[in-house]
Amino acid sequence: MDGLNDILKGSMNATNVTLSGSLTPEQSHNFIDVIKQNNGFLQKIHTEKMGRLTKELDAWDVAKGILVRVASGEKPNDSQRSALSKVGAKLDAKSVQLFSRILQDALEDNKSNPNFEKETFDAFAKAFGNDLALLGFIGESDTYDGTFKTLHKGWLQVVKDSSDAVKLTYAASEKVSNRLSALVGSIDPDIVSEARILINPSDVQEYNKELSALNSPLHLVQGGANQILGIPFEITPLMPKGTYLATPLKNLVLGVVLDIRRNRWYDAEERALKYVFDVFTDYEVVVKKWASLMSKA
Repeated sequence: MDGLNDILKGSMNATNVTLSGSLTPEQSHNFIDVIKQNNGFLQKIHTEKMGRLTKELDAWDVAKGILVRVASGEKPNDSQRSALSKVGAKLDAKSVQLFSRILQDALEDNKSNPNFEKETFDAFAKAFGNDLALLGFIGESDTYDGTFKTLHKGWLQVVKDSSDAVKLTYAASEKVSNRLSALVGSIDPDIVSEARILINPSDVQEYNKELSALNSPLHLVQGGANQILGIPFEITPLMPKGTYLATPLKNLVLGVVLDIRRNRWYDAEERALKYVFDVFTDYEVVVKKWASLMSKA
């Protein structure tokens, strides 16, 4: 936010408030870091800082029991050669914008606030982060039609569209505990120790009510259960109620391009300092077979 404090203290005109172009590399890294630090869920997944609009995310799917013994001077046969299977995904970032403004009254009230520039920058980054996290759960496509859900495909939609991911359904009458037990049974054994179940708080409450009916009301008083069959819950209101995703959290990726563009100008008619932040982002699930998604039939 170059020179915002100077603008607050000096005379304001169309020349000294206009600012267009990209953030510096340091500012871009800081902007992305603040986005992540101000959102509890984004702190737990992988955020990929991208130098360009596309980027390959590689992982290796290594078979088990591939160690062999080959005598000196002999060549391994085909069955003895270990096959490292390359898996992964590709980030293809598209732009999203944040439009914001600071009214003249707020500018005048903060003339003597030395932290106003940082507070403003952090507020923009926090708003950006909250929306990026939400879009990761409810985004349905990247064919923007004017609605929030069509800005990007979020993680859930990426899993839905993948032929490698596990997809399960349940009947509306089925208990939450039975749904989650089936979900756990579908988790790839290679990552079962790292997996988390992303679940809405309402579903966790229903699950604990079912457990208390089997045990005692004291179960609820003591805080209830936050896992099933050894798989911890990742409880978030961002997850749609009645939908469950089991995967390692670091398997979920938010890509953000470091070329972050910002425009600033003063609107005399509205008496407000206006900003547009233009950021290129994408969502991916690196290893699709490590994701199990359950929804109502």
